[in-house]
Amino acid sequence: MKNLAHSISKIENTSKLRYLGTFNETKQELEKIYNLPILNQTLLKWYSDLPRDKDVMFLWTNDFYLFGIENLTVALEGYRFIRDDKGWIDSSETLKWQENWINIASWSGNPVIADISKEETPIYYDYAGGDFSPKLLVDSLEKFDYFLSVWLDTHEDRYYKSGEYQSDFFNYMEKEWKVKLHNEEIKLLCDFLPVAKSKVSFVPIDSKTNGKVKKYYVYLEHPGDHKSKVILALKKETGLSFEEILNRLNSNEFLIAEGYGENTLVLANYFISLGANVKIKKI
Repeated sequence: MKNLAHSISKIENTSKLRYLGTFNETKQELEKIYNLPILNQTLLKWYSDLPRDKDVMFLWTNDFYLFGIENLTVALEGYRFIRDDKGWIDSSETLKWQENWINIASWSGNPVIADISKEETPIYYDYAGGDFSPKLLVDSLEKFDYFLSVWLDTHEDRYYKSGEYQSDFFNYMEKEWKVKLHNEEIKLLCDFLPVAKSKVSFVPIDSKTNGKVKKYYVYLEHPGDHKSKVILALKKETGLSFEEILNRLNSNEFLIAEGYGENTLVLANYFISLGANVKIKKI
C-alpha cells in the first residue's frame, strides 16, 4: 500500500502538488485538550512514507488535499472538535462523530474519513452542511490509496477543464483503476472527488491560440465576516505564512489565483461562499 507515496515522490509529479502548513495556534490548542485514538497499523503504514507535518494538495483541484499525520488532530476542527462561545466541544460525546473516525483528507470542506476500528480501514465521506451521516466511499484504505495514485500519475492539465476530463483521457485513467477497483467503486469515487468524465469533448488548452484563450485573475478585496475561515483557506491555497497573508490583506490587490479555464472561477466561488469579497479580471 505504497502507491500514493511512490507517486508523490516522483519528480514528474512535483508540479502537480502543493505542500501546505497548518494553523499552529489552533493545532497546539487542540492538542493540549484532546488526544487522538491509537491509529491502527494500516493507517500508520500508509502514513509512513507520506509527508508528516504538511498537507498535500492536488494543485489542479484547488481544494482537494491530504492531511499530514501530525495534523490529524487539527483536521478534526469543525467536525469532531467544535468551538462555541464556551470553548471547545467534542461532538463524539453526542454521537455525531465516532471516536474511531479519522479525517485524512478533504475536498472543498467535505471530509474523507478513515474508520480505524477495522484493520482494512474503510473510507467514508460526507458533504459539509445539513445532517451529518457519512456514507461508505470504498471498503479499504488500500483501494483509496491506489485510486489517488493513478489519478495523480495520469493527470494532465491539457485534458482537464472545469473539473472534467476529456473522454479519451478519462477512459485511460479508468482502465488503470479497474486493476484494483470495480465499476461501482470507481463511479462513487469520481462522483464525490473532483474527477469527472466530460459530457462533450473539448480542445486541450495548449492547442488553442493565445489570442483566443482568456486568463482569469482572482483578487481578494475583503475577507468578510468570517475572516478566520478565509485566512485558513488562503493559507491552504497560496502556501503563504499567516504573517504574509495578514500583511497582504492590507494591500489593494491580493492576487489569490490565476489560470486558464473555469476551474479558476470555481476557486473564486469557493471564497465567495466563505463570505469574502473577490474581484475577477479576465485578460
